Amino acid sequence: MIPLKRSYNKLVRDKIPQLIKDSGRSCTSRILSEKEYFDALLDKIVEEIEEYRISSNEEELSDVYEVLDCLVELKEYEPLHLDYLQLIRREQRGSFKDRVLLLEVDDTIK
Repeated sequence: MIPLKRSYNKLVRDKIPQLIKDSGRSCTSRILSEKEYFDALLDKIVEEIEEYRISSNEEELSDVYEVLDCLVELKEYEPLHLDYLQLIRREQRGSFKDRVLLLEVDDTIK
């Protein structure tokens, strides 16, 4: 049997190492520091958004939610406060629901 090793060096869901071992394969992993975890969550959210962009699969969108939840928990943000901030920003600046694409701004003061 020819060994086939692949490097990932990315944040994975907590149960992934055990699922790999249960399948008869082996893996190495480690626990990230808080700073590494924060950076990995930011990388992961970009990855998940790209995967959703390609697939439009709702499971990929649910992964975005999972990463956001972990980020909120890590930063010890209060979810209800984030909802409040979202409402305030929506009130002040609107939403994205009207699909407005800003093309250009002329900063010449008249």
